[in-house]
Amino acid sequence: MRANMRASARCASPDCPPLNLLLRLLWCVLMGLATATAHGQTSPGEPWRIVILMASDPALPAMQQHDRALRAALRAAAPAGVAFFTDTIDTYRFNYQTFGSEFVALQRKKYANQPVDLIIGVSDLGIDAVLDMRAAIWPETPVIFGALDASAPGLKRLPDDMPAAKWALDIEGTLALIEAIQPDAQRLVVVGGSAAFDRSLTQRVVQGAAARGKWQIDAWQDLAIGQLRERLAGLDRTTAVYYTALSRDGQGRGFFPAEALAQFSVSSGAPIYGMYGTFMDSGAAAGQVIDFNAAGRQTAALAISLLQGQPPATVSSQTAIAPTRCVADFQRLSEFGLSAERLPGQCEVLRKPATLWSEYSQFVIAAGAVVMLQALTITGLILQRKRRLQAQADAEQRRLELARAMRFAAMGELTASIAHEINQPLGAILSNADAAELMLRSGRASPEALRDILADIRRDDLRAHEVIRRLRGLLEKREIEHSPLGLHAALREALSLIEPEARARGISLEVHLDAADDQLVGDAIQLQQVLLNLAMNAMDAMDHTPASQRRLRVMTTETAQHIELSVIDSGAGIQPADLDRVFDSFFTTKPDGMGLGLPIVRAIVEAHQGRITAHVRSEGGTLMQVQLPKRRRAQPVAPPIPTELSAGSSA
Repeated sequence: MRANMRASARCASPDCPPLNLLLRLLWCVLMGLATATAHGQTSPGEPWRIVILMASDPALPAMQQHDRALRAALRAAAPAGVAFFTDTIDTYRFNYQTFGSEFVALQRKKYANQPVDLIIGVSDLGIDAVLDMRAAIWPETPVIFGALDASAPGLKRLPDDMPAAKWALDIEGTLALIEAIQPDAQRLVVVGGSAAFDRSLTQRVVQGAAARGKWQIDAWQDLAIGQLRERLAGLDRTTAVYYTALSRDGQGRGFFPAEALAQFSVSSGAPIYGMYGTFMDSGAAAGQVIDFNAAGRQTAALAISLLQGQPPATVSSQTAIAPTRCVADFQRLSEFGLSAERLPGQCEVLRKPATLWSEYSQFVIAAGAVVMLQALTITGLILQRKRRLQAQADAEQRRLELARAMRFAAMGELTASIAHEINQPLGAILSNADAAELMLRSGRASPEALRDILADIRRDDLRAHEVIRRLRGLLEKREIEHSPLGLHAALREALSLIEPEARARGISLEVHLDAADDQLVGDAIQLQQVLLNLAMNAMDAMDHTPASQRRLRVMTTETAQHIELSVIDSGAGIQPADLDRVFDSFFTTKPDGMGLGLPIVRAIVEAHQGRITAHVRSEGGTLMQVQLPKRRRAQPVAPPIPTELSAGSSA
């Protein structure tokens, strides 16, 4: 502009060449246009031509927010649109001194024939590069800076009349917010990275926190991301975490600070606070933060003032530092049991549950119409309840079928022992029949001898029949029937099937049915399956136990309200860490197990209003304890009648 005025003055002076007046005026106009074009002045109807020089990686979330807000504001104000030219210096990660001269030379070639109206430098890390390019390429073009940290030492190199949009970190504001939200916090952990910028910021926070004298302060700044996750997981709500920035971790890996926060915030046992608005989307609970969208709009306001003709010195004198704002995440605070009511009144609360009136006012107004639909709603609920009950019935049926399948599997494991148990009476029957035939052939058969033989055959037949009857009782398909029964009688039938298998495996079976009152309400077959599953598991656990130490005990005791069934083995036992999982479906420690036996046992016990627990015995092995409620009766219970497996006998 000043060169244009000088050219016009020379044409109007008396010393101008004696040319025709019209030619002189034309010469002045051409000179003015040439000078204006060379110095980047725009003509009406042309778009603003703006070069944006970014010192940081444009993918940095903060830079993305700043850039979007900057461009949107400029487009909205430009009469004929905006032509943006963007270059990245990336002094955030690289030393400008090592490539500065080549970079400036490249830009000189790039913009040699491109008029430019305004240069915008973004971030204090690029001050040197932008000033170098301005001196070498655009000496007459206005320059402004945006997104400058007011505490950055590089700001001293800026000319006084050069407009700059600045922001300042509010370290004290975030510390005050921590005190308000966590007044009982005893410890403050300051988390940062190992880069120079990270360390500087961490040190500033530590100093500010120490001045308050409220917390025990720890600085974590040389940890790898994995180590940081582990340490944060060990914290609790008596600790607050102040996150500064992590652009490089202890292993030298580079990160964007917001993305690093997202990687470790999910594992933290204590709330995390920060000073950048981008941290709120990455796991921070609260902070007095820099709003990069507002910073971008502030930079755009300076640019618009210059492009609309205001002098740089005037624009620079009107520039103020952008304010920070209090922001909190309601859901993150709630996860740590912290109340949003402790926040300052002006604090913006994100993800706050909507109130009925603010979100559903139209529905509240139309509540009368909703009442008219109650009949349909009730009908729908009834149908839903019916479907739910049907689903529960179907699930119970599936459980019964699965339990029956497990009984078949158990009988499969007992096949050899059961076959031997049946084969004994059948062999005795055959021997008696052969003896009778020999006596008849020899003619020495007396009626008394034949009657003895027939009695033996009948006894052995009943013995085989009883084994088969018990097998059929366990395997037949039937509905659950809860009725009064004696627990000992049901257990003895199951023990008669378990005893041969125990002998075959060389296991000493001890039975102590010591409960004086064994009367309860339940299903005998289901309770037999409980003992069968527990006994088979116990015998499997003793496969690698020395033969002399294999011992299986089945016991009943009683309390005032319950009968307790205990199954104790001397096997390998259960790992303490697995005690809480042994009753989970599909959890098993057997190489060929399905993990369904114990879940079915638990389901049967709970269906009888009982409970089952597993215990690791100090002397080795496992104790499975089932507790079942007694049947309440008015009259006392008669003592049980002893049978072949009486209480205290050893099978």
